[in-house]
Amino acid sequence: MAKNDTIHVRVDENVKINAEQTLAMLGLTISEAVNMMLCQVNLTGGLPFQVKLPAPENIIVNSKADIERKLNEAENDISNGNVLSDDEVFNTLKKKYAL
Repeated sequence: MAKNDTIHVRVDENVKINAEQTLAMLGLTISEAVNMMLCQVNLTGGLPFQVKLPAPENIIVNSKADIERKLNEAENDISNGNVLSDDEVFNTLKKKYAL
């Protein structure tokens, strides 16, 4: 089927950047992912995923003090050399997401 129509969507810049990176790991572009979702909408007669609020125990609310504490911990880890190499990070991601 020829692709001859365009959709313009406004999204948060960080949401777009993160989605592009995630989809790239799957070998997809945003355009391909949106096209897949729209095909699924047509096939299923609705959204191809559940739309619901997260369970209360899964909602993370961080206070300013908690965020500052975590940032200080991260700075201390970096200062103490408690970091992973890029290879270790990518290998962990590959295992986690079966890439």
